[in-house]
Amino acid sequence: MDWFTIHFIILYAVLYGATMKIADLLNEHGLKWFKGLDILFGFLWGIFGIFLIISNVYVANVLLAMVLAFIIRMRIDYLNHAIATLVIIISFLSYSLFEPKIFFIFLGVFIIFGSIKDYLGDKLKSKGVFQIISESGWYYVIPTLIYALVTSRWIVFYVFTTYIISYDLVKYVWEK
Repeated sequence: MDWFTIHFIILYAVLYGATMKIADLLNEHGLKWFKGLDILFGFLWGIFGIFLIISNVYVANVLLAMVLAFIIRMRIDYLNHAIATLVIIISFLSYSLFEPKIFFIFLGVFIIFGSIKDYLGDKLKSKGVFQIISESGWYYVIPTLIYALVTSRWIVFYVFTTYIISYDLVKYVWEK
């Protein structure tokens, strides 16, 4: 994969994370611009998901695992979330190849560690160090880093690290 392609994939990851968080802010955190914007950002989130899916089969399988883990963890709780999820699943089924080993490993990791994050943040309302642990996307970055070190498929690590940085940056800017 050439650097030009990698730069576009990284751009898609930035836009994926930003649109995901903005979609979330529009219905859970009081962000208001104009009516219907939440639906638009659901579609944008899904569209950038499509770009990631068609860019690389390994990224596509990890992204599908993440989205299905969201469903299992009951994090798809608004119409714009459902739109993005549906767009991503349909595009995966239409344009990618299923790699069961990669998919199921990441699905398990994302369910287990995502559920721990949910428990710490939603049930215990953790503060301090536990809040940082529960709110950061370490459970995307660390497993994809391990995967990259083992397989040399660095694009998965680049995408998920960039996605979570972008997501957290939008969240940080909104909170300030």
